[in-house]
Amino acid sequence: MTYYVVCTECGYKLLKAGDGSNIEIFCPKCKAKLLISVNDDKVLIQKQVADKT
Repeated sequence: MTYYVVCTECGYKLLKAGDGSNIEIFCPKCKAKLLISVNDDKVLIQKQVADKT
């Protein structure tokens, strides 16, 4: 099964992902860096804080 993943910050539709996917992506609309994981029919989206170095 595949799932559509949207940005948690702005709602922009990012991609389709299937079970077992681990993806790191920048949202082209709001520039948020997201880590997306799809396992056992659960979609986990984590926002990654940018380093200031």
